[in-house]
Amino acid sequence: MFYVPYTVQPHQDGVLLFERDVELFIEYYLPDGPRGLVDWDVLEFHFDSKDATGKPVYTKIGRSHPLFAVLYKDLDREWLGDRIREMLADDGIVDLYPTLPHV
Repeated sequence: MFYVPYTVQPHQDGVLLFERDVELFIEYYLPDGPRGLVDWDVLEFHFDSKDATGKPVYTKIGRSHPLFAVLYKDLDREWLGDRIREMLADDGIVDLYPTLPHV
């Protein structure tokens, strides 16, 4: 599991509700090893800010929170999948380009 920086842009009825930089807490599996596809999902959205006194505050939106579904439905899954693979490849966990078996 690891974090991926991301900008959430949830929409409701075609209207952009807000745009906010967050970190996504990602869980991943490698069912076919480092050369195969990465099976991943978002477990939490992590937000940070500052309160009225300037003190940093932090919160997370997990799967059981009602706002999770609103944030999750508008994720750019293609971009995230590419970014996750790049980050894992940078750490030597997977090959940058998957090798799919010939059928």
